[in-house]
Amino acid sequence: MSAASLADLLASQLPHGLAVRARALLGAQAALDRILPAALAGHVRVMQLENALLSLACDSGAVASRLRQQTDALMAGLGKREIVVTTVRISVNPELLARYVHPVEKTGLPPAALNELAHLTTEIEEGQLKEAIDRLLRHHRKD
Repeated sequence: MSAASLADLLASQLPHGLAVRARALLGAQAALDRILPAALAGHVRVMQLENALLSLACDSGAVASRLRQQTDALMAGLGKREIVVTTVRISVNPELLARYVHPVEKTGLPPAALNELAHLTTEIEEGQLKEAIDRLLRHHRKD
């Protein structure tokens, strides 16, 4: 299910006034995403759009600082998309950052492959390749 169809489904369950407001905010967010430079895309969220006051939240102070420098271009770009904005309020909300996800444990090399690599090291001459294979074996046999 796409985000647009999910938004439509959720909006159909909301009271009419709230659904209209939600669609307006989704439209403003979509327009903002098209206008923002690539470095800022995905780091800025529309929080409110009321009486030509656009409230934005950024996931870091660096993004907020860069966005503040581009408010005039931002308002002009939104105006071209028929979204009237006379004032932009920018705040920092670190909770917009993606949550930490613990890395998945990797299975490592199978024992048969480790045995073959160990056998290979006995047959090759001293050098960088042999040292690299020895480091690999030490790393994978840290059980």
